[in-house]
Amino acid sequence: MVELNETTRHLITNCMIKRFSTKESLDYLKKNKIDISERTFRRYKNKILEIKNSLEDYWLENFQIEKFQKVETKKTVLEQFWKLLNETTKPSEKLAILKAIEKTSDELPTEVYRIDSGDNRVRRILEERNGQNSCLE
Repeated sequence: MVELNETTRHLITNCMIKRFSTKESLDYLKKNKIDISERTFRRYKNKILEIKNSLEDYWLENFQIEKFQKVETKKTVLEQFWKLLNETTKPSEKLAILKAIEKTSDELPTEVYRIDSGDNRVRRILEERNGQNSCLE
């Protein structure tokens, strides 16, 4: 069995992006001096999809964790700013801390919104993946 090299992987990916049929893909590959059978083409295509799906799986697993950690970090920072504000006596320091509180407070809803929009992106990827599995058969 010949290993899937970078050139062949790139050409097959182009076929997938252009939504070529199997016959069109094999013709395209032949024009680019890659002569493989239909069975090999399908095996390579499935291998490319497996790699793509494993990368998406990694991203899906870690996306939410990272976003929640970011929100929790901002909440912790806000708590520390409020403690500093209560401990500070100089007006200039209080003003600087209040500005930092305002900035961090303004960023917090944006992070929460990004989590929600990320959820929508995750749902879209899963829907595409489910539709893609039925097209492979």
